[in-house]
Amino acid sequence: MTKDEGIRMINEKLDFYVMEASDEEFDTEAVRKLVKRLDELYPIPLPWKSDEEALKDFWGYCEERQREERIIAEMKIKG
Repeated sequence: MTKDEGIRMINEKLDFYVMEASDEEFDTEAVRKLVKRLDELYPIPLPWKSDEEALKDFWGYCEERQREERIIAEMKIKG
């Protein structure tokens, strides 16, 4: 089996669990194993060099959303 075939097969299984599996059919451990194997075959690089950088981006995102919510709230008050 080629790498591309393995990736396709894993994606098909994950699609089944996400889109079709009933609660009884859903297997959390199987999904974890599939995701781990997919990450080994097709790793997606993270955009951050460190946890600290990721956390800084996260808090910046939160601050921006709060600023936008304040603007929306003020607009609602004004009419």
